[in-house]
Amino acid sequence: MVKIFSENSQYSIKLKSSLFLGLFILLPFIHGCAGVNTFPTVARAGDTISVMIGGTERARKATTSVILTDSNGVDWDLQELGLVRSVFNLRADARSKGMNYTSYLSAYFPWSKGHEPLQTILVADIPIEVAFGYASLSVNHYRGDDSSGLFLPYTMSIEILPGLGNQDKFNRKDSLYGQLPVSFTSLEPAPHAKISFGINDGIVLGASSLVIDFDENVVNPGDINVYVPESTVRGNFSSSGDFGKTQRMVYWRQDGQQLFIDVVAPQGIKQDFLKLYLIHPSGLSGSPNFIITSGSKVYDVNGEEILLIPTLEYFP
Repeated sequence: MVKIFSENSQYSIKLKSSLFLGLFILLPFIHGCAGVNTFPTVARAGDTISVMIGGTERARKATTSVILTDSNGVDWDLQELGLVRSVFNLRADARSKGMNYTSYLSAYFPWSKGHEPLQTILVADIPIEVAFGYASLSVNHYRGDDSSGLFLPYTMSIEILPGLGNQDKFNRKDSLYGQLPVSFTSLEPAPHAKISFGINDGIVLGASSLVIDFDENVVNPGDINVYVPESTVRGNFSSSGDFGKTQRMVYWRQDGQQLFIDVVAPQGIKQDFLKLYLIHPSGLSGSPNFIITSGSKVYDVNGEEILLIPTLEYFP
């Protein structure tokens, strides 16, 4: 096979509601699936397609490999060609039937991989020189927390129709200002630290009091936000059980030098279902150096301290 590479090219990236219509039409339930086709399943050279590439917090635009093999057996490296437009995550409506009344396995599986239910989306352009006919698209990314259950690389079918298409600019319409561009980067993850309490060890937490240190000379303390995803997992493999077993209350504040996060779960919450994210803006002069200090504590439902050390991973 022949491999085609070129220097990265720049595009004006815009967003419109039809993108999301297409993505949600494709979306199997978000817990642990990945697409086996692109959207659309037919396209012309030069068109824009979207692909579900699993459920992972770790996939990024810069580290996702995308190879299109056309009907002549030529491999087109879309990453090297600068045609990978964006990689971002979608989350289902918390009121949806699937989020609330799916099977225990489907509901729990993403948490067992260390993250909440989500669907990772890739948007890319097809090279204008690609041969028409039946082609395949192979996508590879970091596998560590992928909850799709599929093997890498994902290989999907697409038919390239004769003729020349157009890159979708993803314009959106505003009632006051008319047609406006929105950057895909606004959908991609902001730099953040992730705090986890472990998975699959059967530990039940009653409360936690965390003290997070950071470099206030690098990050403005007022710019730090805390995101804590909720879980609707209930029951177990043999019984649907009652809702409410993953409830928790979270309170946090910062004093300009440290961040204080208190979690309270009176009836107990399994360690798998507690994730904390410390988010900050892009463009800092260096790392904020988030650190969980020795003053942090974890307790069981009886108020006894647990010798559990939370982990903190930083994703710039």
